[in-house]
Amino acid sequence: MSRLIKTSVTRSKTSLLIFLLGTCYSCICQVSAAEQDPDSTDNPWQWLEGRRNLVSENVTALAQNLDAWLAGETIEEQANASSLNIRLNQQLGSFDGYHSKLKIGGSLDLPLASERWKLIFESDPEELNSLQDNVLGNTNSSESVAGFRYLQNIGDALELRYDIGLRARLPVDPFFRIRAKYRRQLGTTWSLGLSQKIWYYQSDGWGYDTDISFTREFGARNILRVASEVKYQQNDKETEFSQSVMLHRTLGELETLSYGLGLLGTNAPNIRVDDYYVEARYRRAILDNWLFVEVVPQVLVSRDESWRPQPRLLFNLEVMFFDLPR
Repeated sequence: MSRLIKTSVTRSKTSLLIFLLGTCYSCICQVSAAEQDPDSTDNPWQWLEGRRNLVSENVTALAQNLDAWLAGETIEEQANASSLNIRLNQQLGSFDGYHSKLKIGGSLDLPLASERWKLIFESDPEELNSLQDNVLGNTNSSESVAGFRYLQNIGDALELRYDIGLRARLPVDPFFRIRAKYRRQLGTTWSLGLSQKIWYYQSDGWGYDTDISFTREFGARNILRVASEVKYQQNDKETEFSQSVMLHRTLGELETLSYGLGLLGTNAPNIRVDDYYVEARYRRAILDNWLFVEVVPQVLVSRDESWRPQPRLLFNLEVMFFDLPR
C-alpha cells in the first residue's frame, strides 16, 4: 500500500512538472507568433499590455503627486524613474512539493524633493531570508518593509545605498541598511566585484552579507563568474556561506541561459557543507522589456535528506511597471 501511495505521489508531481514546462513552452510560442504579427487583432497579449500600461501610468502619477507635495511645487511633466515589480514564483520539488508565492517590490522617484532620495517598499527582503533561499531562488513572502533610500556614487567604481524604514509588523520594528558595491577591472580579462551589506532590525539585531566575485568574458556572449558569499545574523548566532561557479550566455536581446553549480554551508554546530546544487537558468523577455519568464531546473543534494538527489523546478513570471516613453 505504501509503495502504491508513493507511486501515486510521484506521478502527480511528474504531471505537475510537465504541466509547468508545457505552460512555459506555450507562452513562448504565443509570444513568438505575436512578435511576427504585432498588429493582429487576435494578439492575446494586447489586453495584458493595456492593463500594464494603465498600472504604469498610475505608479508614475502617484510618484509625481507625492514628489510635488513634498517639494511644495506644481507637478511637472518630466521623466520619472519610479518602478513596481511583481514576481510570481512557482516551486516544485520532489521532497518539498508545490509552492506558489508572490513577491512585490518597487520605488517611487522624488526628483523635485531630492535627486538622491527614493521611497521604497518590498516584500521578502533578502536579509530576512536564509542564504540558501537567496541562492536557490526560493521566495518566502512572509515579511515586508517600507522606507526611504538615499543613493550616493563615489567615482565610477563605488556605489553606496542607505535605507531606513519600518518592518510591516506590530509592535513597530524600525530598521537601517547600508550597502556598498565596488567594481574594478583586473587586467584585460578579469574583473573584481565586491558587495557589502550591513543591516540592523530592532527585533533581530544586526547582520551582514559579503559577496566577492570574479568575472571574465569569453567573446561577446559568454561570461564566467566565480563567487563566494558569507551571511551572518545576530539573533540566529549563525554564519552561512556559499561558493558558486556560473557560466552566463547571451542568446539574443533580453534572452540568457546560465549554467551553475555550487555549495552551501554553515558554521553551526561546526563548519560544514550542508548542500550541493547544480542548475540551469533560462530567462527571456516575452513582451518588450517588461514581461519576463524564467525557468530554473535544479538538482539539490542535502545533508538533511541523507544526500539523496532532489530534482526541483522553479518557474518565475515577472512583470515590471515603469514610466512610459512619451
